[in-house]
Amino acid sequence: MLGIFMLFVFLSMSDSVHARKVKRVTFPETASIQGTSCKLNGVGIRKKLIINVYLGALYLEKPTQSASAVTSSEQTKQVIMHFLYKEVTAEQLVEAWNEGFEKNAGSKVASLKSEINRFNGFFTQSMKKGERITITYNPAKGTEVNIKGRVAGTIEGKAFMEALFSIWFGPFPPSKGLKEGMMGD
Repeated sequence: MLGIFMLFVFLSMSDSVHARKVKRVTFPETASIQGTSCKLNGVGIRKKLIINVYLGALYLEKPTQSASAVTSSEQTKQVIMHFLYKEVTAEQLVEAWNEGFEKNAGSKVASLKSEINRFNGFFTQSMKKGERITITYNPAKGTEVNIKGRVAGTIEGKAFMEALFSIWFGPFPPSKGLKEGMMGD
């Protein structure tokens, strides 16, 4: 009987080592992203007032506690936005992206206008509870945007990736807890 109990305890512990559960959503500790092994750096919650909007999970080829390293590094990286709120409209998404670009990319926004407009054009439908937006940067390809399991498009260039990732990891993230959680704090 003790042996069965110990086996159960061991199996329970091994599951928790390989996945992280936040708000009943499970994120694996490691993931193969476009053929590259990446580790879960952290998971945070995007709150607006008292509403939990989405969980943000950050995967990195080389985990770090430095927000500036996340933004500037030439490595495979991915942010998963898992929506918790009942519905976020396309207009709300585009408004939030634009606000994030303005607050965190500042002077770079003008030179990236074309890329930002193309990026915003990917968001044509509402996101509902349980749906995901996955943003993956591959240094050889650019920034791929996957919405609800379908690739919406890829935007080339490190400059766009830096501006986009600065939304979460720049000085003015959508919410403090989101950035802190994704950084593993």
